[in-house]
Amino acid sequence: MDMFEYVMVLVSIVVGLALTHLLQGLVEIAQRPRRMKIVSIHLVWSIYMVITVAFWWWWQFKLQLLSSWTFQAYLFVLGYAVILYILSALLVPRTLDPDLDLDQFFYDRRGWFFGFNALYFVVDLIDSRLKGAAHFEALGVEYVVTTVLSGLLCLGAMKTRSVVYHWVIGLGILLYQTAWAFRQFGTMG
Repeated sequence: MDMFEYVMVLVSIVVGLALTHLLQGLVEIAQRPRRMKIVSIHLVWSIYMVITVAFWWWWQFKLQLLSSWTFQAYLFVLGYAVILYILSALLVPRTLDPDLDLDQFFYDRRGWFFGFNALYFVVDLIDSRLKGAAHFEALGVEYVVTTVLSGLLCLGAMKTRSVVYHWVIGLGILLYQTAWAFRQFGTMG
């Protein structure tokens, strides 16, 4: 086992727990009585997180290019995975009351969720640079601009309850990140 594989074992477990938490929550929501409001901004961000966690694991394959691993790099990548877990846990409660309004639940925790989401975008910039200058430059200006913009939009979402604002940035970031992933990371290696 090389160092990349060794590091990614624990990181993959944390990311796997995040994905499991999200998927279990979505299945439980789908199995609830019809009283529970399902079409919501909460669902948009939950789908975003499922896609983000899955793509994140795929993107981390580039870390195999690191010529040497330091304890700091290991802690950084592990911390990055923990951010994904925290984002997932903030979206889906441990138990779902059939009468729970998921939008209200989401808005009540939006400060934490969007604060960690903004942090995620900052850490993503650092992570992309950690994968090497050539990798970072290959991502282009579009990557830097949209990552910084997404982080700033998340900071704004921490403060506002505007339904329109949350729907626009929720759908915008979800669609953009998904399109970006398919354009940039079609094959591993």
